[in-house]
Amino acid sequence: MLFQSIVPSIFKQLNIELDLSANRARKVATAKRLDYFHDVQIDYIVEQLAVLFSDPDKLTPCFVNVVKKIINNLAMVYARDAVRGVEGKENDQIIFKEISRSSALPIKMKAASRYTKLLKTILIRPVWRKGRLDLDILTGDILDVTTGETPEDLKTVMVTHYPESNKNEEVEYSLWTDEQFKRLNYRGEVIEEKTNPYKIIPFIPLFDRCPTSDFWLSGGDDLINLQEAINEKLTDLLYIIRMQGFGVGWIKKGKQTGAQIGVNPGTLVELPENGAIGFESQEASIKEIINAIEFLITQAAVSNGLSASSISTKVVRESGLAKVSGQRELEELRRDDIILWRRYEQQLFDMIRVVWNTHNPGRKISNDAVLNVDFYDPKPEISAKDQAETWQYLIDLGVISPVDIAMERNPELSTREDAIKYLEVVKTENGQFSGAKNEVLSE
Repeated sequence: MLFQSIVPSIFKQLNIELDLSANRARKVATAKRLDYFHDVQIDYIVEQLAVLFSDPDKLTPCFVNVVKKIINNLAMVYARDAVRGVEGKENDQIIFKEISRSSALPIKMKAASRYTKLLKTILIRPVWRKGRLDLDILTGDILDVTTGETPEDLKTVMVTHYPESNKNEEVEYSLWTDEQFKRLNYRGEVIEEKTNPYKIIPFIPLFDRCPTSDFWLSGGDDLINLQEAINEKLTDLLYIIRMQGFGVGWIKKGKQTGAQIGVNPGTLVELPENGAIGFESQEASIKEIINAIEFLITQAAVSNGLSASSISTKVVRESGLAKVSGQRELEELRRDDIILWRRYEQQLFDMIRVVWNTHNPGRKISNDAVLNVDFYDPKPEISAKDQAETWQYLIDLGVISPVDIAMERNPELSTREDAIKYLEVVKTENGQFSGAKNEVLSE
């Protein structure tokens, strides 16, 4: 990834001050997080080994992608696709379904939620491309922005287009303001310029939490640091297991020549009279290293609101109550996310309408069309036995009654009176068929 750019000079031309060192550091850190999420970690491990060891070539880099596992578990707003409907004219719903298919809206929004968890701030842009509407997800490694009085008030957005050739002279920039769009080459020279047809900057900022003063939100460094520590210990573990498996060779009662003797399977070595050769197994603390790795992985999960069991490979028997309690923090985080993403869905719909209507003047989305979004609400996956155990515990506490359970199991029981009548019928039927039930159990 190229980070040499003329962004500062371009912003200077616009009378906008830019902190060059902070800007570069942000882009490098963003690129690193994306690499870690997408399983591109080996080069970073090799670089770290070169700092820690005098002969790093003897070590085999190894990693387990904890970053991806945790981010995917945290980004649960789109665990299942949201149900979207448009209230307005009949044609509005038809157009929106067409846009949803052409832009792969469900897939893009799920990816956007994961990138937002990982990077804390991203942009999403509806774009008219090749005769259809598409969605672009843009991350901080290719973005430069300026804002107004609030972080959400975009004033300028610059997108850096890095070439696959990795050549500086092929880098280009797209610069957006409310009034203009410019395409610039690597020298900052304008190669295309036109009036912004949308009259607004066609980007929606997505934040992992409500922003207060900064556009680029902080957070998430702990997960990257823990991933690096886990990678280091895993690499150490491979080396130690290899060395302990082969053992350490020794020679005694031979002539001291200072030469090394290579001993491999199937070879014979001639020794001096009374000479001896052997191998000694090392007492390496492999178990302690494995425990340290498991501890780091568990801490990475727990510190991010996940239960230890969500990332553990060990099968642990948990009661239904324990499962419900263990997910309480995660459910609270998800409820907060839904509030944010419901707003983002509305903002995106409004921006989609602007872009679509600009390029389809004869087939517009009506101005009074409104998007309704229902998010999937996952329940803890527990067995019937565990669920019964949880219900019984709550009944014993005196916080629910069988009426509450009946209404939860059967949404058609809209009132408590209906639930009471239903329970009376069930009680009568159980009395009638108790004999038959005993016969089935005895068989």
